[in-house]
Amino acid sequence: MKNYLYYIYWLYRTLPLRWSFPKYKIMTIEETITDIIINKKSISRFGDGEFLLLFKTQDLKFQKQNILLESKLTEVLNNRNPTFLVALPDGLTNTKSHRRFAKVYWLLFINTHGKKLSKLLDVTYRYGNANMTRPYIIMNNQSKSKIYFDKIKTLWQDKDVLVIEGNLSRLGVGNDLFQNVKSLKRILCPNKNAFEKYEEIKSAAIKFGANKLVLFSLGPTATVLCSELCNVGFWAIDIGHIDVEYMWMLMGAKTRTAIKGRYVNESDNSEGYEMEPEFVASYKKSIILDLSL
Repeated sequence: MKNYLYYIYWLYRTLPLRWSFPKYKIMTIEETITDIIINKKSISRFGDGEFLLLFKTQDLKFQKQNILLESKLTEVLNNRNPTFLVALPDGLTNTKSHRRFAKVYWLLFINTHGKKLSKLLDVTYRYGNANMTRPYIIMNNQSKSKIYFDKIKTLWQDKDVLVIEGNLSRLGVGNDLFQNVKSLKRILCPNKNAFEKYEEIKSAAIKFGANKLVLFSLGPTATVLCSELCNVGFWAIDIGHIDVEYMWMLMGAKTRTAIKGRYVNESDNSEGYEMEPEFVASYKKSIILDLSL
């Protein structure tokens, strides 16, 4: 009760810092997934990390600042290709569905960076919801998470899928997230500072991604490449943290916890990176190119 009262006090005490922050149009998670599926849209997701790089505030744990990356992230924000969606965290406009730690985080983010954000964003554009790939750990009503995941899975139902991911991400390994695909191949990339191989990754995506649904889990590099691939006719989805969130749901996790065999940026990775032996052969068979070396 004491913590809740302090939260209410803090919420109203800091309200003047948010008075001038615009009310941006951000779809719901359901609307975003539906738009992607029905209209075959590509999507790039902006989160705090991408904005911190644009603000030149700090290096991220998995991506250091880069002038070219900053320029390209700005281009993505301004991409108005009708088959493309720029997505923002819904916490920038409404935190009602979020647990308190997420509410505080995004309100504090606006308090600190709101003026800089408002110079980058467009009040007339209807953004997708970046939390389409984070439908579990921050949610107040986690009973809806399975519904979100089931809907997301229909995106790749009976499709040939190319996953472009960090070499320790291992999307779908040890779970049924991609059980309904027609086929799945992987391109592995560095799990840190992937943008240093941006040109190589882009060339590989174009070479191997023809007639496939291309799923990226590669931080800010994914944000850039989904936009650029869309502009040359590919269907590319910045799928981000979907696998980690799915595993957390299956585990019934209450906090951002380590997952054995995966790099999880938001945990201590105390479970290690060794993959369960029964998954090694099929995982290795799915790899068509390793750019992580």
